[in-house]
Amino acid sequence: MLEGLNKTKKKILLTSINLFNERGLFNILNQEIAEASGISLSTFNYHFPTKKDLVVSVCGYMRHILNKRITENKLLVNDSIPLEVARIYLKFEKEFKFFYLDTHNILKSYEILDKEMEFQIHEAVQLIKNMIYVGVGKGDMIHGPGIIENTYEELSNQIWMTCHFWYAQSHFKHEKQDIVNKGINACYGLLAPYLSPKGVKRYNAFLNDLNK
Repeated sequence: MLEGLNKTKKKILLTSINLFNERGLFNILNQEIAEASGISLSTFNYHFPTKKDLVVSVCGYMRHILNKRITENKLLVNDSIPLEVARIYLKFEKEFKFFYLDTHNILKSYEILDKEMEFQIHEAVQLIKNMIYVGVGKGDMIHGPGIIENTYEELSNQIWMTCHFWYAQSHFKHEKQDIVNKGINACYGLLAPYLSPKGVKRYNAFLNDLNK
């Protein structure tokens, strides 16, 4: 996405994200972004006439980055497990923490993003669920007594919620170390009761690689 933008607009977007991460989206004025970008307010307004235009563009950039990372990750194509998706989401969330620390207020203030967010949630949950069923097919996940029709649907939702709100709850608890790895381990805790012995071995190998 940035490749198609002119130099000034690209600078504004990246500067905005840095400032939003430092102080929150609602605490940053357009004038401050312009100054930090080394441009005049009139130049800023030329590219982004309103704060809404800027926020929509920033969220579009975020969507582009996330989709690119998912589609380019070879593990998701060739040897997928839900923990790899969790790792992608958690790392992404850390880079754009302003959005995940204030999701409700951002969506409330910019309703144009609401439908897009709903679509992204559906896509994320579906991706996780698909990987779980791939795991069932490979023998990593159990599928038998005690597994009802919506068991893995609910599990996929729980993993998504854990990822989406992990950075926020870690922030509120003042946790600063190994946030991503702790989030991945929390997702593993949700998956563990449904893993076969083969799955336990495979997932533990994945977790061990995280610590190398």
